[in-house]
Amino acid sequence: MKSILLATTALVAFAGAAAADGHTSITFSGNTEIGFNDSDPSDNALFIDGDPLAGDNPDFNDDEQGFYWNTDIDVTMSATLDNGLTASTSFEIDIVGDPNNSATLSSDEWVASLESENAGIFIGDTSFAAETHWVSAGDMEGDSFSEADGESAIRGDVNIGPVSASVSYVLTDADADPVSIDEGTDTFNAYDDDVDQLSFGMSAEFGVVTIAAAYQEESVADGDADDTADPEDYDPSDENGDFNTDEVFGISVAGTFAGATVTVAYAEETNADEQSTGVKIAYPFGPVTATAYYVSEDGAGDPEDNYGLNVAYADGPIAVTADYQDDQGTEKWSLEGSYDVGNGLSVFAGVLNDNEGDEDYYVAATYDLGGGAELLVSYAEDDDNDNEDEIGADDYQNGTTIELSFAF
Repeated sequence: MKSILLATTALVAFAGAAAADGHTSITFSGNTEIGFNDSDPSDNALFIDGDPLAGDNPDFNDDEQGFYWNTDIDVTMSATLDNGLTASTSFEIDIVGDPNNSATLSSDEWVASLESENAGIFIGDTSFAAETHWVSAGDMEGDSFSEADGESAIRGDVNIGPVSASVSYVLTDADADPVSIDEGTDTFNAYDDDVDQLSFGMSAEFGVVTIAAAYQEESVADGDADDTADPEDYDPSDENGDFNTDEVFGISVAGTFAGATVTVAYAEETNADEQSTGVKIAYPFGPVTATAYYVSEDGAGDPEDNYGLNVAYADGPIAVTADYQDDQGTEKWSLEGSYDVGNGLSVFAGVLNDNEGDEDYYVAATYDLGGGAELLVSYAEDDDNDNEDEIGADDYQNGTTIELSFAF
């Protein structure tokens, strides 16, 4: 405890000195959540054969049950160097409470960067180059670019006139295992690589038209591997469901004409033999914005085409969104709305229907207590227990939830 207090005192003192200096700064922000949720862990689809460990495993589900509390502290440190470059480091400290009234400290989202006016290099929990620039035209099967979620990566950005471009490589998977560890070998240099999956993205603006292109190479990892037998193996696809080991390429063009924003895109996933050609049109009229897309799918297995329609209304205190999608023959629809009652009170409601006729629904209210404090009361029903903590646009938890949050 003494060492923690001393370290905290030193940080505060340094932050004060930095503020006076004008070239270096340390900023702190954070939030605290205290709540109760009445959902039964046995309702969790991952509560297998009466085994609570399956449902409580944070790798599968982060839904809260019973009383819960946690605090997140966001720290950002930056300095302007003599040559004009800006060096920064940011990370998040997670303090999670447990029934013994103690806390477990962990940190994540660590990113270090060195930036100039037209370029930058980033290392840590940062987005991959392709996902940073890619713009799709609806639900496209072929644009399955890897999405960073806990991996460590190195990415370089550059801006030249109207063109922005990025290149990145993966350094570790989301469990911090380096690329050089092979599945089942427990030895370094088994892959004979220190980095994985080159990713490239670029975008350029020419008047009312924006062009985007993205590419990722095939990963050295086995996309069908499972690191359950040995969690220390490099296995990005198992550690992060949004990581795709296949080679992917895409190009899109978007522009605004007569008030309508039109996006045309082509993408292909080479290994899976999937090609997608899509067009999306968004048009606002008054308080309503309508967005429709159609994607022609081709490739192995003769995939069906995808299409969808979204209508969003926002005027004064009322906001309503209706959405319909047909994804490979699977129909989904949702209707969600909110009303700002005034005096800090807002109410929300929604119903969502998936492919098997299962309907999730929720009602909720938030009350702004001022000073960054907010009270949330919600009730949500997950019909098939597949999205326990992600029901609706605001990701409400299954069951009744009462939560008090503070932002600092």
